[in-house]
Amino acid sequence: MSERAGRGGAGGVLFAALALAVVVWIAVAWASIQKTPGWEGWLAGIFGGGFTALLIAGGGAWAAMLLLRPSRREAEIVDKVAVDDELGRILAELEIARLRTQRQINAGAVWRIPITVAAAIAFWVWTQFDDDPADVFDLALFIGTAAVGGYAWAAWKLGQAYSRMYKERVLPRLAAGFGALAWRPAQPPLEEFRRHRLFPDWDGVEAEDEIFGEYRGMPLSIIELKLTKGSGKNERTIFHGLTAAVTLPRGLRGTTVVVPDRGMFGNLAERLRGGPCEPVRLEDPAFERAYEVYGSDQVSARALLTPAFMERFLALANSGRFGAPAALVQDNRLLMALGSTGRGDLFQPPSYRKPAAGREALTRLHDDIEAVLRAADAVIDLDQAARLQPRP
Repeated sequence: MSERAGRGGAGGVLFAALALAVVVWIAVAWASIQKTPGWEGWLAGIFGGGFTALLIAGGGAWAAMLLLRPSRREAEIVDKVAVDDELGRILAELEIARLRTQRQINAGAVWRIPITVAAAIAFWVWTQFDDDPADVFDLALFIGTAAVGGYAWAAWKLGQAYSRMYKERVLPRLAAGFGALAWRPAQPPLEEFRRHRLFPDWDGVEAEDEIFGEYRGMPLSIIELKLTKGSGKNERTIFHGLTAAVTLPRGLRGTTVVVPDRGMFGNLAERLRGGPCEPVRLEDPAFERAYEVYGSDQVSARALLTPAFMERFLALANSGRFGAPAALVQDNRLLMALGSTGRGDLFQPPSYRKPAAGREALTRLHDDIEAVLRAADAVIDLDQAARLQPRP
């Protein structure tokens, strides 16, 4: 944005704020006189409207000053980063994109905020003809809420676009620091989950991030997944956590599903619904009480679920690090669903309001990747052959 354009935009914001302030002053005075004819209504309207108008004018002056504030030149940002520092150069380019995003949002807010504020004032005026009209303090609340809504309107899509860009540029680079790993938008195998009933029925899905590649010598895919049922106040979370899939270094065949015991009626319902797998009976009573096992190949299922595997599976379930895990094994590909028990969503990029190279955000993203790899270690170590692969 050029200096001349910045001055023009600031002037437009200031003029719009002053015009809106005058309109509000007149509207408040008129409504007060209509409500309370006489000198009391005049005084309340003039002083109440004047106070509200001053707040609007002050907000407009503050917005104009933001537009006049000089921005850093893009070349200056890039020149401060070493040419051979790839992550540094990515962050410098993102800082340029962040500043552009801020300018675009501010430019959009210039006309969106007056629209939402004008709508709030019109609503306030309409309430004056009601039996219980809104007062001047309500008007200030309406205007403040409308201004915030107008800014959110301007920032919503642009802010989301910047967040996606940040993930696409930074997360692959951070993941590569852990080995032959990368990041991409998640595509969970939802049809497989439904077909094998790994989770109770759901109708809402949130899955944004996937770490994939080779880890400890085995192909790996980790996805953060949230499944919900219902909407609004009736929405409930079916699953929120990680799905970690690894290809085991030994030959298996068929499909095996391990799900937490859902009670007599839940288990009976699953069996009556049919499907490609049948119940598998095991010799471990503790495991039988905690989990239901289904398989398309009884021999292969028992070869996978050795006493050592089941012992480690139960230890993982009782560790407190995850919710009760579930597993889906297709041939030699083991997928574990590990429910979250603590922190919220992973891989959250910094807001466009914060510097792209902020240490706190980069450290958090690095720790998120490290956390999902520790989950992968837990999955890999379930299998005797896989656990022999060294950790990085």
